[in-house]
Amino acid sequence: MSKAQKTIFIVVTRGFIIRNILRSGTLALLKKAGWRVVIFFDVAEVPAHLRREFEDEQVSVHGMRVSVARPHRLFLRLRKYLLSTSSTKILVDFRQGSKDRQKFREGFLPKKSSLASQTQKLSMSVLSTIPLLKPIYRWIEYHMFSEKNPVIQRYFDEYQPNEVFGTSVVSSLDIAFMKEARRRNIVTIAMPKTWDNIMNGYFRFTPDYFLVHNEMARGLTAQYQHMPKEKMFVVGMPQFDWYRKEGVLNSRAEHWKSKGLDPNQAVIFFGSAGIWAAHDHAIPELIYGWIEHGELAKPCQLFLRPHFSNVHDDMFKNLRGKKGIAIDDYKMVNTFSDNWDPTVQDTIDFTNSVVYCDIMINIGSTLSLDASCVDRPILNPAFGCSFQGGEDVTYPYQYGADHYQWVLSENATKLSFNPKELKQQLNEYLVHPEEEQEERKNLINKLCYRVDGLASQRIVDAINSSVRTA
Repeated sequence: MSKAQKTIFIVVTRGFIIRNILRSGTLALLKKAGWRVVIFFDVAEVPAHLRREFEDEQVSVHGMRVSVARPHRLFLRLRKYLLSTSSTKILVDFRQGSKDRQKFREGFLPKKSSLASQTQKLSMSVLSTIPLLKPIYRWIEYHMFSEKNPVIQRYFDEYQPNEVFGTSVVSSLDIAFMKEARRRNIVTIAMPKTWDNIMNGYFRFTPDYFLVHNEMARGLTAQYQHMPKEKMFVVGMPQFDWYRKEGVLNSRAEHWKSKGLDPNQAVIFFGSAGIWAAHDHAIPELIYGWIEHGELAKPCQLFLRPHFSNVHDDMFKNLRGKKGIAIDDYKMVNTFSDNWDPTVQDTIDFTNSVVYCDIMINIGSTLSLDASCVDRPILNPAFGCSFQGGEDVTYPYQYGADHYQWVLSENATKLSFNPKELKQQLNEYLVHPEEEQEERKNLINKLCYRVDGLASQRIVDAINSSVRTA
């Protein structure tokens, strides 16, 4: 390595982060800019296919695992009390501990004690307003739980990085690397793992610079996470660069024929929310009945995309093999905790499916943003997908969090609270897909910043700028 060449560490803890950062353009642009890149995957041993794909004379890859000691884990419980938002209150009301994981997968959440929930939320409301508590929490986190790791220290000694890029500001591996960087006065830059991170809990570590998806997130990060606006870069969402890349799209006919569907008929895309809405398979089953009985405004087909969290459970088995049904059986891997590692070809295929669908149906997921990027009508069923104590809690659980309230506030989607409403909305969009077109434009401007194919470039520009100004 020449003395002038800069080195950056990139920490990757999930398969979808590989898609968003390494495969959507950021890695290629860093290499083009002359960076030496060292990637640390949250695995004990880097799989051969990742080595073949990424490792070359400019890129090194390593596997690295860290663990958080029990006293530290107990201390980290405090973070959920330091932020009182709609999202953190939903975590109190609906999320279960590990002992209830199977019930969670089955979609029948045991009813929490009302007193326990109210006590936790009251504690949040009080503790989150104590001014000194948050800086004290971060001081203790950094100084008392240093997470010094001799393996990580050896990597710093070996590569002498100029910057550390944490692709998930809330993940333990990212934080361990960023703490070591801070002790060595090396620049740190990070971003949220997903668009809901900012409102889900108080960050235990703040990097020198922070990437946000949109201008609103910049303000909310300053307000709730106490990070200075002048240290933030608004970049957009790099996974949406695919909708503007050249050479990605096949023809509608070619794509849907490859799925066994008729390109001349309308295609309804249904994206499952997985274990977080374990009964949402009932929605496409309902729609299939309407298709069979001719109750929709035109002939339709269903394209069903399972969620990586329960794809092995074959949630759409009741529809498998039926005419006019295509199930997106994408490859699953056990490399990362999300069991997902979408390849470039997987991402191209997914992009075509979104672009060429006629209506998008999902349960409060990022798919609403995907659909807005290509101006497809969006339906959000708010019934029959999640239950707690025998009660249908689909709406408060799936749509009550801050990040999805941002979507609903733009009126870019249609919520349905019963089958009759869903059927009516389906028929309206089949006849008038242009409805809510302006609202969808407003939604992507608000949450995606710019869907111009340049989010990855803005990330690299931020990295270059931050290392120059440090």
